[in-house]
Amino acid sequence: MDYPKDSLLNPNSTRIIRSYKVLQSLKRLNRGYLASPNPGRPDGTGRYNIFWLRDIMYATYANEYIGNMKEMIQSYELVMTIMMKYKNKICDAIRKMPRTGSALHARYHPNTLEELSPDWGHHQLDVLGLFLYKTGDLIKKGHEVIKTRDERELIMEIIQYLFTYRWETHPDYGMWEEGPELHSSSLGAVLAGLTMWFDDGYYDYKYPHKIDLFKIVAVSERYFDTGRDELYKLLPHESKSRDCDFAQLSLIWPYNIVDEDMKKQITDNVEKSLVRGHGVIRYKGDRYFNSDPGNTAGNEAQWPLGLAWLAIVHNKQAQWRSDDLSHALGHLKKSKSYILQMDGLMIKGAIPEIYSAGRPNENTPLSWAHSFHIIALQSFLNSVEALRKKHNIEISDELEVLK
Repeated sequence: MDYPKDSLLNPNSTRIIRSYKVLQSLKRLNRGYLASPNPGRPDGTGRYNIFWLRDIMYATYANEYIGNMKEMIQSYELVMTIMMKYKNKICDAIRKMPRTGSALHARYHPNTLEELSPDWGHHQLDVLGLFLYKTGDLIKKGHEVIKTRDERELIMEIIQYLFTYRWETHPDYGMWEEGPELHSSSLGAVLAGLTMWFDDGYYDYKYPHKIDLFKIVAVSERYFDTGRDELYKLLPHESKSRDCDFAQLSLIWPYNIVDEDMKKQITDNVEKSLVRGHGVIRYKGDRYFNSDPGNTAGNEAQWPLGLAWLAIVHNKQAQWRSDDLSHALGHLKKSKSYILQMDGLMIKGAIPEIYSAGRPNENTPLSWAHSFHIIALQSFLNSVEALRKKHNIEISDELEVLK
């Protein structure tokens, strides 16, 4: 079926091409992605033209969705290089719980790969969970991302570190680098990473061929036997201080680590409590770029990234519930609304980190926001195509079934 040029259902839509060009402009020669081009102030504060481990992993995720696996693997290898460079931090922490300055750092110089900001909330378990999860995922998809014995040992040491630290009951600084506190988004990330390597079939639905991760690194059930219970004790809250946080969307995508009822509850909570006109607030009372720090409620910064994440979540749920055509199309209609909302939030094609008091901040463009935008667009197309084939139907631009 032919769709209008600007239709989200047009596989040749220019939206993905434009967003990918912006994303690629943030990639360095070493294949890492700057968080944003903002150099910050002369004293170094507010600097965003650096590497965050999380940002690189999420920024390169878009490459997989558009079939550019070479780019993804190259960026992923840089993350592996950084972790190998500071492997001693993980080894030392196995013996003794890390202090803030001694934990594996979150931020690095984009050229030298030296650590930045010793006084920072570096202990972020979701980064380790994402690294374990995606490493296992790529191996199961047939990509050789562990090439040496030392890299294999790194996986073993991360898992041992998580066990030693008692990840399921001890706090971290989480996705937003705030705390320390016990975060459900961090617990879910680690649980997903350990589940991937435990290799008991939980994620087998994703892979056409069986590749046994336990032959590379064997993971005992004791490493996470109470983790799911602890996660569900905390859910549906993000933490004791936050009833809802859009970081919890990670429990649905990429991890798919909670049951159907919890997916619905998390999505409903975010949509009812956090969605705003210029994006999604991270959580109520958020002080980051708050337009009125003296009266935080109602003045929180709004993240376009959150709209892209919600779109991805709805696309995925349309795929997972594809037997129910009406249900799946309902999810896709919500996804479409978020994607179209993002169109109006771009600044000359660039997605800002946040809007505060209706204005974008200087962290524009934001690399992982563009990656998620691309994934939202491509997974929308994938979901529609899957429905078309499964039910042998045509779908209109308005997401109605054509007889």
